[in-house]
Amino acid sequence: MIFSEEEKKLLDSYVTSTDANVFAVRGMQGMVGAAYARYSRAQGGFREILLKEFIKEGNIDPKHADQLIERILIAYGDDSVGELEGAHVSFEQISMLATKEIEDRRIGGSPIEQSTRYVFYDQKDNGHWRFLHHPSLMEAPFGKQYHDTMEHIFKTYASLVEPMKEYFGNLKSLGDAEYDINGDGAKERYRDLSDEKQQKAFKLTYNIDLRTKACDTLRALLPLATLTNVGIFGNGRFYQHVISHMLTSDIPEVSEIAQKTLAATTQVIPQYVRRAKRNDYMKKIKREMFALATEIFESSEPEGAKQMPEVKLLASMKNFDNQVIAAMIFPYTNVSLTTMRKKVATLPEAQKAEIFSKYIGDRKNRRDRPGRALEEGYPLTFELVTNWGVYKDLMRHRMNTQQRQLFTTKIGFQMPSELGQAGLAGRVSECVERADKLFDAVENPELKQYAVLHGHYVRWSLGMNAREAMHLIELRSTPQGHAQYRLLVQKMHREIEKKYPKLASAMKFVDHAEYFWARGDSEARQRVKEEALEKTSSRIEHKANKTTAL
Repeated sequence: MIFSEEEKKLLDSYVTSTDANVFAVRGMQGMVGAAYARYSRAQGGFREILLKEFIKEGNIDPKHADQLIERILIAYGDDSVGELEGAHVSFEQISMLATKEIEDRRIGGSPIEQSTRYVFYDQKDNGHWRFLHHPSLMEAPFGKQYHDTMEHIFKTYASLVEPMKEYFGNLKSLGDAEYDINGDGAKERYRDLSDEKQQKAFKLTYNIDLRTKACDTLRALLPLATLTNVGIFGNGRFYQHVISHMLTSDIPEVSEIAQKTLAATTQVIPQYVRRAKRNDYMKKIKREMFALATEIFESSEPEGAKQMPEVKLLASMKNFDNQVIAAMIFPYTNVSLTTMRKKVATLPEAQKAEIFSKYIGDRKNRRDRPGRALEEGYPLTFELVTNWGVYKDLMRHRMNTQQRQLFTTKIGFQMPSELGQAGLAGRVSECVERADKLFDAVENPELKQYAVLHGHYVRWSLGMNAREAMHLIELRSTPQGHAQYRLLVQKMHREIEKKYPKLASAMKFVDHAEYFWARGDSEARQRVKEEALEKTSSRIEHKANKTTAL
């Protein structure tokens, strides 16, 4: 369609081009999805629909648009339409435990979280250490113990920052450090540099190198009650699901975050989150599955692991029904998936049928969807026991199925070797002991998790296809990755190699080398990029000034 000059003027505010057949939409947050859904059933293009149905008297009428969106969602169904609209939401000063309830929704949301690899948590905010001060914790019978334990842990963490920086500085002094600071492919030492800018870049790289190493080490001390920030871009369907999930949570902090998220998203994509509500269907399943797990496994102590981190590539069971049932009950137990599979194989058929029935629940409509056990059947399924920090780093991958058990202090704690070598392991062990005592003092199994530290082990399963395994293992084994998750994915690659050597050989970019100073080379490359960007900006500015002078 050829638009008149007047129509082009109206459209200019909402599209990047009124002539090209490829263009972007702008200035229509909360309405684009409905407009797209409408033009999927109209003869005209997007711009024609804007003019005919959305723009009234020269502007988009929000009230008219909202009514139109509602009609479209009712007529078309919002399952797919909800993916055509999105919002950016910031979650600030929430606990690290809460972030996992949000990020674990996987599909439709892209989170970025404050990194424990770059940020020290050694400063107070408004007179308080950065841990959750929620009434459900502070006013509980264990409230004083919770407060005192967190105070001790954060004071210890803060007191170890400088000693760990000094420790790593002694391992690698400024004079001994080597970085390719000018991007010529050869590493230089500080004394070899005469250019002031390069000297400054070298010192910055060195300081960040020490800082990230200290952060990597000390994060083992951080509890799940630590406050952090997360930014997420998600589509409407994602927010509907994540809000519903959080409204269903037994964790008071999480349910409050749900209310705030609903209030925020209602202001920008109201029609796409209107169905968000407490999911009584899943609530009942969760309660009954925990009860079943307790009945089958009477022991309250989590099963230990033979090695840490533990990596098992599981084979498919001969009886697929048993395999699915084991996956159904795994998140509600404290035993390994291997043990769970063996146990299920011995259960009477009536009991297996009960597990299956309770897990599927009483579905009232197609949106009552059971959990991830029905995704069972990946060619690669790993049972993992890793520290919580490694879990946090890897659980954000999307093209897979993950299930975890409740976080606990009872499987053990991974003491960073650097803390022992620096003579600080005793002070850290005291924090671990206090966290464990706090865990025991809290009766609510969901609230217990706030006491868990980054260094504590968690048992979880990870199922994926070969393509995702290639992506995850190659990405997470790069030199700049955290040493602990690099070790884990290296073990995963070796397990694949034993069973599927051809597949393992295709993963040609898996790095099995060890790098003690993980971030140094990466930071040096960043300085080179910054220098190149600065030169480009200077050239553009010089050219602009020259043009202005003419």
